Amino acid sequence: MRKMIVTVFGLLVALLIIIGSSGTFVGLNAIREVRMNVVSHSGEYLGAVCEKGYSAVVTVDSNGEVEFNALTLRNHLNDMGTVWVSLYPDYSSLPDNVKVHLETEDGGERGIYPGSGYTFTGHVSLSAAGPGEYTVPISVYARWNGGDALLVTCPVRLVVVGGPTIKKELLSGESEVPAHAPLHWTFRITVSSPGVARNLSVRDVIPGEFDVDSLTLSAGNYSLVQSGGSHHILWRVDLAPGESGYMDVTVHTKLNPAGNQEFTECGSDYLLNEGAEIRGYGVKSGNISVHTVCPGSGDCDLHLESAVDGRMLLLSGQSGDYHTRISFRNEGNERDFVVKQEVGAYFSLVDNVSSRGTLSILRDAGGSIVTWRLHLGEGESATLDLYEHTEGITDSRVLLVDRVCINGCGCFGGAHYVSVVACHKCGGNGSTGSTFQSEDCEGDCER
Repeated sequence: MRKMIVTVFGLLVALLIIIGSSGTFVGLNAIREVRMNVVSHSGEYLGAVCEKGYSAVVTVDSNGEVEFNALTLRNHLNDMGTVWVSLYPDYSSLPDNVKVHLETEDGGERGIYPGSGYTFTGHVSLSAAGPGEYTVPISVYARWNGGDALLVTCPVRLVVVGGPTIKKELLSGESEVPAHAPLHWTFRITVSSPGVARNLSVRDVIPGEFDVDSLTLSAGNYSLVQSGGSHHILWRVDLAPGESGYMDVTVHTKLNPAGNQEFTECGSDYLLNEGAEIRGYGVKSGNISVHTVCPGSGDCDLHLESAVDGRMLLLSGQSGDYHTRISFRNEGNERDFVVKQEVGAYFSLVDNVSSRGTLSILRDAGGSIVTWRLHLGEGESATLDLYEHTEGITDSRVLLVDRVCINGCGCFGGAHYVSVVACHKCGGNGSTGSTFQSEDCEGDCER
């Protein structure tokens, strides 16, 4: 006679291996056996292998497909002979784009001999499923010589992680450039694999205005094929769960078939690349574009002045403070401007004030690069004040600020330097080739 049995937990320890494919997580965990009593005495029972209340924990990405071990049952009914078992999973909580199939759900049976066990397999496939967790309850129908039972055992837990991601960033080169000039850029494509391991193929196309100088990979391998004027890149990379990889691409403008230097048009936007795509996932990065300007077109009709206040002659090791002011007036077309100012390595930027626009500062051992981005209409003006400080200089002549450069229009004005001399009590030229009379010197120096 069929009967419902309450499931209780025993303390028998076993091992369960979740086996994955197509980039699926593989794990090995210590687990417990759930005891399902089907006879009056406790010495004989059916055992279900579960971990933390689940017969299996399966991790799969949003477009993945996985084969897994769904449930392991053991026959401890030593006096009852072979037990015949079928699984009846409940998929009612799953969305339409999450498909699961468990072995014997179609009415088949599997025989389990006394003292042995059997592992039922499962299959899950997803199509653009969102990240989340789902549970598949499992009922077990077991029959043996002299009886049968419908049992409730541990469910399967599905963990859906987000798909791979891709992004692109410009590492070097300008986004606003002059036409008819040889130019170089380097951009980076970064891919990440959250949750599970993946074998990814990334495709990108470099348009015909460019030649490819180099490809540098953190991992994987690539092919580079020229088709017409464009270059097609295919990057293959294996990533562990949570791992990222990158590819740096360096390109330059080339001569077109007529022998003219790209870019050939003023005021136009050109794509450095079409947008990198991870094949099979429909995931694509944005493209990177650059804008051309030409002298005489109105894009570079401007007036710029750079003035520096501070002591341009210092004693060796003497500290000093400086103030650089950039005054900028647009006398041409209304547009966005990118202004760059280099500050020498001996000087630190202690403050900055701009009348409009935004600033970013990149610091390294060679000094600082100040990038000022602003939008000016015809006749509009703006100022940028930079405040620099040095704790002391030992070289004889060092750069304070270089020429001011505007993307696509070139550089303006001159560079400003600070000279350094040594103080001598008794006169003489000394190692610097000059003497220095100052209130900072002890005693008198002969002129």
